[in-house]
Amino acid sequence: MKSRRFVLFGAFLALMAILFFWTRLPESSVQESVESEPRQTEDPSSSLAVGEIEEIEGADSLSEVVEPVSQELADGSFGGPKPFESVSMSELVEVNLANAGEQHSHKIREWKGRIQPSLTDFKDKLESEGEDGVVAITLPDATQVQVTRMRFESFGGNQGVITGKILGDTFGEVVLSYVNQAVAGSIHDHQNDAVWEIRNAGDGQQYIAQVDVSALGECGVCKAEREQR
Repeated sequence: MKSRRFVLFGAFLALMAILFFWTRLPESSVQESVESEPRQTEDPSSSLAVGEIEEIEGADSLSEVVEPVSQELADGSFGGPKPFESVSMSELVEVNLANAGEQHSHKIREWKGRIQPSLTDFKDKLESEGEDGVVAITLPDATQVQVTRMRFESFGGNQGVITGKILGDTFGEVVLSYVNQAVAGSIHDHQNDAVWEIRNAGDGQQYIAQVDVSALGECGVCKAEREQR
């Protein structure tokens, strides 16, 4: 009877041992497979959708991936007020100042040309636009100023004076006077550190010179010309 109990007890212990090892084997094998498998670095492209990857791969350059700048900013539409008129000098010929001598020592560079449009045509547009309008004036050295608060004063007949302030320049101003086709005046462009003098050249043409203000008072010829006006 006792031997039978020992046999049953031994069989029970053997069954418990088998169950113990059987439950441990799967966990250890899974753990070993995880530890033995090398870690892989996450691929950034895996987070992108398939459509996004195809779009980037099909682009010819990075500029096609990045959103382009809006057309309004590209063409300068928001860069400032739009001028209603442009004034420049046509038929420009630079004057040789090598032999100008001390009489015109205040001149840095000088050109001869024709102001377009003529001041008589320009003043008609100016009167219809009002003082809030902006005018772009291109100078002979290719610099440009934008002028506003422009006013016209008539002295009867075909003569008058046009004045204005340069935008963004506290002391910048433009003064243009005319009698028929004869034009005289000045442009104080402090933004570009330049002062321009305009004189009549006859036949509807003008001289426009960039001048050294510090030497302007020494020029007796120009002073005589101003006194005769």
